[in-house]
Amino acid sequence: MNDNILEIQNLNVQFKTFEGKFSAVRDVSLTLKRNESIGIIGESGCGKSTLAFSIMRYLASNAEMDGVLNFNGKDLMENTESEMDKIRGNRIAMVFQNPSTSLNPSLTIGFQLDEVGIMHQKLSKKDARKASIAALELMNIGDPKGTAKRYPHQISGGIQQRICIAMAILCKPDVMILDEPTTALDVTTEAVILDSIKDLKDKLDMSLIYISHDMGVINKVSEQIVVMYNGEVVEQGPKTKIFENPSHPYTRALINCMPRGGVVKENTKLNTIKGYVRRRGIIESGCPYVDRCDARNDTCEAKYGMRMIEESHTAACDRAYAEDIEDTIIKKRKPRVRIEQPKELHTVLELEDLHKVYGSRRKIYAVNGVDVAVNGGTVIGIVGESGCGKSTTGHMVAGLHKPTKGKMIFNDTDITSGWRKRSPETLKDIQLIFQNPGRSLNPSHTVEQIIGRPMQRLLHINSKEERRKKIISMLHKVDLGGEYLAKKPNQLSGGEQQRVAIARALSISPKLIVCDEPTSALDVSVQASVLNLLNDLQHDSEVTYFFISHDLNVVNYISDTIMVMYAGKICEYGKRDEVMSKPFHPYTEALLSAMPEVDPTKQKDPIRLEGGLPDPAKKPKGCPFAGRCHKQVGKICEEQYPPMVKFSDTHYYNCHIANPEM
Repeated sequence: MNDNILEIQNLNVQFKTFEGKFSAVRDVSLTLKRNESIGIIGESGCGKSTLAFSIMRYLASNAEMDGVLNFNGKDLMENTESEMDKIRGNRIAMVFQNPSTSLNPSLTIGFQLDEVGIMHQKLSKKDARKASIAALELMNIGDPKGTAKRYPHQISGGIQQRICIAMAILCKPDVMILDEPTTALDVTTEAVILDSIKDLKDKLDMSLIYISHDMGVINKVSEQIVVMYNGEVVEQGPKTKIFENPSHPYTRALINCMPRGGVVKENTKLNTIKGYVRRRGIIESGCPYVDRCDARNDTCEAKYGMRMIEESHTAACDRAYAEDIEDTIIKKRKPRVRIEQPKELHTVLELEDLHKVYGSRRKIYAVNGVDVAVNGGTVIGIVGESGCGKSTTGHMVAGLHKPTKGKMIFNDTDITSGWRKRSPETLKDIQLIFQNPGRSLNPSHTVEQIIGRPMQRLLHINSKEERRKKIISMLHKVDLGGEYLAKKPNQLSGGEQQRVAIARALSISPKLIVCDEPTSALDVSVQASVLNLLNDLQHDSEVTYFFISHDLNVVNYISDTIMVMYAGKICEYGKRDEVMSKPFHPYTEALLSAMPEVDPTKQKDPIRLEGGLPDPAKKPKGCPFAGRCHKQVGKICEEQYPPMVKFSDTHYYNCHIANPEM
């Protein structure tokens, strides 16, 4: 019996557009063995998802495809649509990035799961429901029968994604393709899902193709790594060899873009990849990365082509460590000169017993008493799972929501009221950068109008010429140019949109910026560029960042202090090194154990948190983390809110374990 379950040979995918034909996947060949997992990594536009859709034969009508897709000894390219219907979901299953768009909002979870068994395995309704419940149990979903009766909007994003995976495994497929299924999820939820995927692979003897732009996530589930750039495979091999000896300059650049343990802003400027992935015409040939490559030389085009680096490790180039080219990565990683902080740090923001309750009949307790002081010219990183109150706290500071109880003092001014009652000076001094730049920029306005509006409304710069001069200056600060003035958001990439959003926030010289997950939707290369930009701009202007994120590697890189939140309360607070090097709260410990590692030799065993956050509709009693805590000391955890335990003037946590060595 052939050990290979899927063999892709010389696959090409082209799309016809009004601008002509362009190549999305070019001459891709790879082999997937039985019970093997392959991770495909690369930036947006590199053809990862198109390759996955090609395997499923899900491509749009304007696509042209040729090559060989040999699945279980038969070429899928020769199958009719009705023959593919028997394979899709049954023998080859796919899990998409956004679970909310994969699930029908008007049908119960159980009904949607039952459909798979009824359609593909011809089960009765009763047997299909039994199979659905069994699949939910395999995904470690508590109360599977109750979950089956709910609608998608009644469950969290993490549970929704687990349901999509349960749907994919119902028919026990031979191959499961996962297209960035954990990108938008918390680190703890991500760890549970990645562990579940690994367990299912062994239990069901499945083969996996896992698509991501994050090397740390790929390392958790994959044995082999395939690096794609502009539709081509540029390197592939075992994950340890890819990390220890990346041969293609693109692979090396991707690894160096990623913030990770030990990489902090004081010592290191993150590596970035200049330019962007451009569309490639069908007649273009040679190295697709040459226009962005720091290691290119005159022989690149002539010598380009896949070659053996060592056993089971191949790459299209071997110039990642070219000695005839100056190593820009080492140069960038030299310690940076940082502007000295003032000797006496002044407090720019104080939150006193801050609460936020939504609703009147059915109350939702979102924030349950936050006390914190933020020093000017520093970055406070706020981390925690979805629903812990991070964004609600940030939105109250920005004035989008009015606190139910408590006080907010900004530069000795009470800003507890909503934005409508704030002075123009306060509105100018506090700005907000949203997670999704595409939704926060007016699609009908040009970049000039978007950045110029706050200048006109809050700085009263009525002269169009003066505004334009300042706008161009601000665009240069965010590595854009005057040619962007007339462009609209839909003409920009995600990274460019986020730079415009940052330019808008900084255009009126604020003193405090609330950054609400500003890099979570970006490629690692663009994320590195945005983090460097935020860091540089903070040094220049000494602005204060209220930085919200669920990515602990990003928070570790950019923050001066870190606040860990859970169920609307602070678990642990301290300087970055105090929290990251030796966390004392069990929840912080669980978060850090779940962090994906870029280096595959440093993988940790994550502390698995069973269940979810406590019901926000019930007033919290005792320690909110008690139901999931791996170090619970007894009934006192469920009955009394834990006291504050201080280790220094800057580091404390709230826990009944007074001696952290326990």
